[in-house]
Amino acid sequence: MNRRLGSRQPSAEAAAGTAKSAFADLCRKARGHILLAHATPARAGGLRTLSRDFSRRLSFALVAVGLLVLATPVRAEAPAPAAPGTVRAGDPELWGVAGPSPYYPGDGLQSPLRDDGVHVGGDIWIDSGYEQSNRGLESEPDQRFWLQQGRFMLDVTGTYTWHRFFAQAKGQLLAHVEEVPGDEYIDTDDAWIRLGQWDLWDLQFGRFEGWEVYHKGEGLERDTLEDKGAFDGPDIYEVNYAFYRQNGFGQFAAHVYPLSWLRFEVGTVFGNELGFNSWGVRPVGIVDLGWLKLKLAGEYRKLNNQEVGKKQWEEKRGFGGGLIFHFADLNSVVTLLRFGANGAFGLVDKVDAFGKVDERGSPDTLSVGGFVNVGLWAATLGLGYNRTFQGDRQYNDQTDREGYFVHDQAFASVRHPIVFSWLWAKLVVAYARGDLRPAFENARVNDMISVRLRLSMTF
Repeated sequence: MNRRLGSRQPSAEAAAGTAKSAFADLCRKARGHILLAHATPARAGGLRTLSRDFSRRLSFALVAVGLLVLATPVRAEAPAPAAPGTVRAGDPELWGVAGPSPYYPGDGLQSPLRDDGVHVGGDIWIDSGYEQSNRGLESEPDQRFWLQQGRFMLDVTGTYTWHRFFAQAKGQLLAHVEEVPGDEYIDTDDAWIRLGQWDLWDLQFGRFEGWEVYHKGEGLERDTLEDKGAFDGPDIYEVNYAFYRQNGFGQFAAHVYPLSWLRFEVGTVFGNELGFNSWGVRPVGIVDLGWLKLKLAGEYRKLNNQEVGKKQWEEKRGFGGGLIFHFADLNSVVTLLRFGANGAFGLVDKVDAFGKVDERGSPDTLSVGGFVNVGLWAATLGLGYNRTFQGDRQYNDQTDREGYFVHDQAFASVRHPIVFSWLWAKLVVAYARGDLRPAFENARVNDMISVRLRLSMTF
């Protein structure tokens, strides 16, 4: 049954007020020209009691899936050797359980597909899951629902090389598992051309994703149940105002690799969509020592109404990064230990067509989190936690309160290959809690618990 928050509790109020004051101070320093006044303490709310029946069923499911994957043998024989310079998605030595995808190389690396010619491959993943979502307002009913979603990606990569110079073009076509008549889907992932010198520099044009600096571990994959979290909770800020593939905007990036362990990206966004001209820049630096990876990024993005005389505009900026430690092949039992921490802070200023500040649409967001991955034999266990603070510029002088929101997201996961190293299953159990206190609405606490099973294959 839904219930509202109880009355103020002075002891909890003081502790919450200290945390909020620190966050407000950070916002004041970052904005400079914007004064966040009248900070008010947030009331404390207890954790909602989870369903006992659901917990029991979840325990049985965890045990059953754990026994299944741990009993699954891993194919030991190696395939026939590939031609020099070729990296194959199905090679268990290079692209095993803990390895990256050849179609989405991480840590700022150039493509491993470097032989002349055309390479055709791809991947597919399918998620089946259940979510129990509890809402703190009586006007918003609790929800229980099942979900299956997924996508198939076909990658075509063409490469020409002359000495160290190269030109490479990539197109990735998508097919969606949960296709609904009448709904529009982006049917392209990457579509770009890249030219330069291997391991020295390159220029990239088209549709692509910038370099990641906020790594969340084995869970919280984009648009999954645990990534969305509690109902109405603020999204994790990952230095992502100009990070994702852009719909309707063009992209350009320059990459430099001065040392084997040092690399830089300057990514840009430009173009027009839905009546807005936009441009942005996002510089990234990565120090990669193998056992240690340090990633830092900043970004700035501006949107203006294309109609002359309209005062509508939006300005976004932020910065952040992550530190990752990676240790592999520790012994015959513990095959991997990988852990890291992240932090990012973003600000948005938004003005409507009449020149008035959009107070609700101008939030300050701070996200911090960390993760741990442990490889045990062929399995990989994962844990992760993120907390997001967000404050907007609305102020209610009747209640002496401004908008303030906190979103906690945590997960535990287990991943294991199914016979082949490039075919695997992953179970993710997650919990999220949103403490939401809008300036002009009733405060509430929303929470959710979810379980998700992903089957994935790379070819």
